[in-house]
Amino acid sequence: MPAIDDEIKELEAEIKKTQYNKATEHHIGRIKAKIARLEKVREERSKKGAGTGFFIKKGIYPSIGLLGPPSVGKSSILNAITNAESRVGAYDFTTLSIVPGVMEYRDMKFRILDLPGVIEGAHEGRGRGKEVISVLRNVDLIVVVLDPSKYDPSYIIKELQREGIRINQKPPKMSILLKDKGGLNITKVGKSEFDIELLESISREFGIINADIILRQSMTPDVFIDGLLGNRVYIPAIFILNKSDTPEFQKAYEFLESLNLNPIPTSVTKKRNIDLLKEKIAGKVRMIRVHLIPWNAPADEEPMVVREGSTVEDVCKAVHTEFVEKFKFATITGKSVRFPNQRVGLQHRVQDGDSLTVFLNKG
Repeated sequence: MPAIDDEIKELEAEIKKTQYNKATEHHIGRIKAKIARLEKVREERSKKGAGTGFFIKKGIYPSIGLLGPPSVGKSSILNAITNAESRVGAYDFTTLSIVPGVMEYRDMKFRILDLPGVIEGAHEGRGRGKEVISVLRNVDLIVVVLDPSKYDPSYIIKELQREGIRINQKPPKMSILLKDKGGLNITKVGKSEFDIELLESISREFGIINADIILRQSMTPDVFIDGLLGNRVYIPAIFILNKSDTPEFQKAYEFLESLNLNPIPTSVTKKRNIDLLKEKIAGKVRMIRVHLIPWNAPADEEPMVVREGSTVEDVCKAVHTEFVEKFKFATITGKSVRFPNQRVGLQHRVQDGDSLTVFLNKG
C-alpha cells in the first residue's frame, strides 16, 4: 500500500506546514478527514491479506496490557504483581512475545499481559508494533510503564491514536441516520457547540451527503471524525513511572505530573507501591460477584467474580464449556431480575450479588 502511505504522509506534511488559525481550520479539518478516510481504506485492505500475529482471546477475567518503551521494567512489574515468571533482561526487546500472568487482588483475578516494547513508528510495523497495538484493542485497561530514562509517553499515545485507540476518553455522543435523499442535516441537542459548515464538509469527505446527524456534545473535528468512523475503541489507562529509586526520578515525575497523567511511582527492587498498583488496576476495571447455586448440591461459599456486563453465557463458560453446550435455562434471584427465581437465557446480563442456578439438558 505504498500509494496510500505516501498520500497520507503528504497530507500530514501539509498540516505541519499550515499555520493553525480561524482562517485555516476548515482546510485542516478537511485534510484530517482525508487522512482518516485513507487510513480506513488501508486498514480494510490489510485485514484481507493479514497473516499471523498476536491474538488474545477475550476471557472471563479482565485483561490488562502492560505497554511501554523497551527495557523500562514491564517484565519486572509483571513478576511483582502476578504469578508469572517473565524473563527479565537489561537489553532492549527482551520480551519478544506476549507473557501472561494472573494478578489476584482480594477475591478478584486479572489477566496481565506483558507486551513487547513499543518504539516510534509502531503504526508502520516497526518492532512488531502493529501486532502489539492490535492486542490492545481487546484489553480492559492499558498500563503504560515508563522509567526516568524513557519518560515521555507522547509517541506512545500518538501510536495508539493512529491505530484507533483512545485512552481515558469516552465515545462521542452522536447518532447518524443515513438516508436515500433529503440532504445532510446536522442538529444539536442541549448546549453542544460546533462549526456546522466544517462538520458538513468533513461529512461529505466521507461520502455522507444524505443523513440526519444529531450531536449531544460539543464537537471538535477530531472527535467528529471518530464518531463518523465508528471503529475507535475507548480504553481506560494508568501510567507507571518505574525505577523510582534512581536519582533521575524526580525530573521525570514532575514532567508527567505537568501532563496531568498522575503517574504511580514504583520500584520493584524496593517493592515500592506494588500493592498500590494492584489497587489502582482493580479500581479501574469494574468487577461483580455472582453466587452459583446448584439445583441439586450445596451452594458455593465463595462467589464467582466476573467482569461487569457479563452475561449468563459468560458465567457458564467460566464454569465449563459443557454448561453452554447443554444449557436449558437459568434462574436468577437478585438485582438483574424483577422477581425471585426468574427464568432467563444465555444473553441475560447478570448484576452484582445475583444468585444463579443453571439447568442443563440431559445427555
